[in-house]
Amino acid sequence: MGRHRKFYRKRSSIGLSAAAALCTAASLLLFAHAGGETAADELLDSLAHNNSFITRAVALELGLAPEEAAVLAPRTAASALDESADSAVAENTYIPLPEPNDAPVLSAADKAATVTVNNETSYEVNVAACLAADAAIHAEGSGPQVLIVHTHGSESYTPDAAFPYTPTETERTTDTRFNVVRVGDELQSVLEQNGIQTVHIRDIFDSPAYSGAYDRSLAATEQALAEYPSIRMVIDLHRDSILTDDGRAYKTACTIDGTEMAQLMFVVGTDEGGLYHPDWRDNLNHVAGLQYQLNRAYPGLMRPVNLRTQRFNQHASPGSLLVEVGSSGNTMTEALAAVRLLGDVLSDELNHV
Repeated sequence: MGRHRKFYRKRSSIGLSAAAALCTAASLLLFAHAGGETAADELLDSLAHNNSFITRAVALELGLAPEEAAVLAPRTAASALDESADSAVAENTYIPLPEPNDAPVLSAADKAATVTVNNETSYEVNVAACLAADAAIHAEGSGPQVLIVHTHGSESYTPDAAFPYTPTETERTTDTRFNVVRVGDELQSVLEQNGIQTVHIRDIFDSPAYSGAYDRSLAATEQALAEYPSIRMVIDLHRDSILTDDGRAYKTACTIDGTEMAQLMFVVGTDEGGLYHPDWRDNLNHVAGLQYQLNRAYPGLMRPVNLRTQRFNQHASPGSLLVEVGSSGNTMTEALAAVRLLGDVLSDELNHV
């Protein structure tokens, strides 16, 4: 299970407002049993979407002061929110999901080995069918098999003692020792240690100009694919950004074998935004199988797959992946630990282990 930072401490007493919040809910339930079911349902639904009410209910449950029981509403993935964003600020703005997510889930005896797709498109997705497609990618012939690129290479992490740095911009730096390019170096190292030849484009495409980063990374990707036709998998490696309304950075964290590390997330693009990408389902099939393997090997490491209307350059080649390694609240140490596990599972797939 993921383990997240907590921004509260225990209190010995409970505020009256918190108790009143749950008393209100209890009264509504009694009203429903007395014949006012429809009206009660409507009121309960309203309360379920009221952050103030939820906060006070949480306070009552945990024994906190209401102001200490902050509730973070569900948000969509931000780091790849808009491939044509003019600025990183616009891209890193989170918005609440418009309605409860009912993405299909493949049931399995081991709960850790389930695959969930957060579907932000109008397309129907059947996860069981995706897994049945068996879209694993295996290394073939000689030459490089993997290409790593960073559309937003300046994305960085929370500085710590092991990786201290001064950001060039908020949550960003062009120093490749401290941004996602360094994480790409680590992934390349793991793959090559396992016999997978890898090409790593270390260019920064989102600085000094942020707008047009996807166009510039696409041109570099197409050039590399032409130079190395043996490439079977293209990985665009990013770092997510999870911010509260007041600008606090959250991290995505889990503990694997006693080591706390960042969580990972696959983002899958489609053609729903109007851009050419006819084979996006092949990418989704591949990601579903890969997610299954990662969940089984390292329970808690993966966030749900994020299916989007944008294509994120994934039309350029079969086997295209967009991977979010942690968020801005994570440290580089946590990101490196997570990407090593990704490299091991990718190596097993490519080597057909």
